Amino acid sequence: MEIESTAWFPLEEYAPVRAGWYEVQLSSGETAFSKFADGDWTEKPALVFTHWRGLSADPSQSGETENIDAEATAAEGVRAAWNAFFPALADEPKQGDAQHKSA
Repeated sequence: MEIESTAWFPLEEYAPVRAGWYEVQLSSGETAFSKFADGDWTEKPALVFTHWRGLSADPSQSGETENIDAEATAAEGVRAAWNAFFPALADEPKQGDAQHKSA
């Protein structure tokens, strides 16, 4: 099974948005692994690293499906609450849909 990792991101410009393990590129050019949690790199290699990349381009394959499922459930709950308080908006076509129909 081949792993489809993400592109490399420069450490000084970007930080991961999810906690988890990432492949990091050391200043020597070698690679290692480091964990990102609570806005900081933990369990990192002793050598300095300059870039990082996710282990899977598809978040559902990253091994953190419980977090993704929880976020999806929360989003569905917010949508249901929104529709309960504003039922007329749920029935209206989306702005993009209306533009396509009138064109």
